[in-house]
Amino acid sequence: MKLFGARSCPWQALLAYVLKAEYGLSPLPEIARTPQGKPHFPDRPDLHFSVSHTGDLVLCAVSACPVGTDIETIRPRRDSLPRYALTEEEQRGWQALGGDWPAFYTLWTRKEAWCKYTGQGLRALWGQTPPKEGLCWGQYAGDGWRAAVCGQEQPPETICWLEKGDLP
Repeated sequence: MKLFGARSCPWQALLAYVLKAEYGLSPLPEIARTPQGKPHFPDRPDLHFSVSHTGDLVLCAVSACPVGTDIETIRPRRDSLPRYALTEEEQRGWQALGGDWPAFYTLWTRKEAWCKYTGQGLRALWGQTPPKEGLCWGQYAGDGWRAAVCGQEQPPETICWLEKGDLP
């Protein structure tokens, strides 16, 4: 699995960069969506990807197996959001992590990454907690953001961050 992040770039540019740099694949293959909305390469079933963006941050995961990723900017929201968005089990985890917004986004990005991994989307899996076993997880944190990746392959320990000038 490859995991790359960048600031202030279109997600397609980051995906094209990763495919060329890591797989020698250029130009970017045609992208289609499943009926549930998950993007994929119809002509390259051997490659799976997931992209997420928030503010000026973009995160891209590419794998030989299904993969999902999410990145979120930490910002205060309605006080009731954690009770609405997290299952009871996740709420206990949120409290154990400190019950603050960074803790919420740590759990939320995990849930979103899992929903993207399954291809079913958040609406179909609302009210469910991601499994603790059977999948490979990566959790990442930076100043003002949280991110997660979910898949069948062991994720990298860190995100490979690119500068805008690195991208075509």
